[in-house]
Amino acid sequence: MSNKPGLLPKVEILVIGIFFIGFLMWAVSKCNSTRRLYRQQEAFDAAEQAKADSLESLMSEMAPLDTTIQPVNPPEPEVKKERVPVLYVTVNGVNMRTGPGLRFRILERLELYDEVEFLGEVSDTTQEIKLGENLLTNEPWVKVKTQKGNQGWIYGACVDFYKHQLQGVDTE
Repeated sequence: MSNKPGLLPKVEILVIGIFFIGFLMWAVSKCNSTRRLYRQQEAFDAAEQAKADSLESLMSEMAPLDTTIQPVNPPEPEVKKERVPVLYVTVNGVNMRTGPGLRFRILERLELYDEVEFLGEVSDTTQEIKLGENLLTNEPWVKVKTQKGNQGWIYGACVDFYKHQLQGVDTE
């Protein structure tokens, strides 16, 4: 090995110097572009503030609005029609009663396929009733309203959402 300085250390220093100068140029350009963005944002904010100040001064110069003016025709209230579930009587001559059970007074006799409005009330318990020779049902009572406007209770097996006749029922 010789102790003479060779070409390799000089090349290394030259390469490191070039990288350092390149990094400085990149850093300065990045700082300049960031500074430019900050200046643009400041100019935009100043313009927005000037608009807000001019609008505020314009509003303060205007006379206050007279709030005692009433509309000529007030808007009509919106009427919403609720769709009420319709049930159909499935047993001819079924009794509508004042309460949910056979011991309550009969209000009206309904015919097969009569439409009644379901009022959303169902009895808490069910009742077992023999409707025909081979037809034993265990249903709750439902509260309904007839086309005439009468409200009462009908045995649940005697009404349905679909129009059909309950088979096996004694119609006496």
